[in-house]
Amino acid sequence: MAKSIKRSDILKEFRLQNIIWPILIGLAILGYTIYQVIEETQRTGQNPLHVIELTTGLFLMLGLALLFMGLRDIGYIWRMRLLTDNKLSWRSSAEIILLWEFGSALTPSVVGGSALAIFMLMKEKLTAGKSTALVFITIFLDECFYIIIFPLVLLLVDYQTVFGAASTPEVFGYRVPLEGFFWTAYLALLAYTLFLAFALFVHPRGTNYAIKKIFRWKRLRRWSEGANKLADDMMSASKEFQSKPVMFWVKSSFATFLAWMGRYLALNSVLAAFYILNINEHLTIFARQVILFQVMIVAPSPGASGFAEGTFYPLFDEFIIGGSSIVNIIALLWRFATYYPYLLIGVVLLPIWLRRVYGRRSRKQEDQELSESQAD
Repeated sequence: MAKSIKRSDILKEFRLQNIIWPILIGLAILGYTIYQVIEETQRTGQNPLHVIELTTGLFLMLGLALLFMGLRDIGYIWRMRLLTDNKLSWRSSAEIILLWEFGSALTPSVVGGSALAIFMLMKEKLTAGKSTALVFITIFLDECFYIIIFPLVLLLVDYQTVFGAASTPEVFGYRVPLEGFFWTAYLALLAYTLFLAFALFVHPRGTNYAIKKIFRWKRLRRWSEGANKLADDMMSASKEFQSKPVMFWVKSSFATFLAWMGRYLALNSVLAAFYILNINEHLTIFARQVILFQVMIVAPSPGASGFAEGTFYPLFDEFIIGGSSIVNIIALLWRFATYYPYLLIGVVLLPIWLRRVYGRRSRKQEDQELSESQAD
């Protein structure tokens, strides 16, 4: 996963054009929302925004959404410290998490920022093997939470309530079989998570051998180099984490739980800022976020820009009083609380981190040092 990574390769991910695209998509949605407000005002003679009351409670709940996002970051930072056996300082862990989120915000979620994370961990003096193993385990823990949380929520919320009218919603004018898509993606993710569990903790040597054997077949040989690297990376991750004590996994799982609960509850808080919601409505909103994040994972745009907002409407419009313009405004507020801050933080933090880890060393010295780390 970290093969031949150089600083120049990583900095390509942070080019200005990569930063501009999600901003332009957000501005396009904002512009369309303003047009909706003007059009509805002219058509009905009443501004649709009159249903929004700027109360103290509204600002308190929006502030709570930001606090939940802070909880999310704290959970991830704590987990980073745990997974590195506290070898990384709190500052280093925080910078890696925030820059990892920055990288993820600039790429489609399915691509993610794994290579960037490995690169940053190696620059924090972790070996390539340790860095790759850590990224594998973070992916595994996140997927375990996602796989487990939805069945647990279904014990509290009726299945038809979770999907209901959202089973085949209209997104950007097209009918989308969201329920079927969700279960296909969920089962695929479940299969992948079980495969990771088997490869990392049950039979790593057998999995390593099987992957290399399969990709020796003539029709698969073209992908053999990448497959062999993946097999070796998983073996490295297994050696690194298989012997960890139970308390290590309890703490790491709890940190993952805090991070994801913070992410989910941020949206609940944004909606509660505008409307009084009962416990069943909060649980339904929470459950539907599992569906929303499944869409965001496979969205081809940077940070799921456009797709997140487009899927927001059919999933949560029933909790919102007012026309589509109000729904779009609340969707944008949710994204301004949970997505766009990472773009701003990343732009500010990246040069600070680069100066700290590189100092005055020459570019040639930097790439040579990184190559030596990858060879460990």
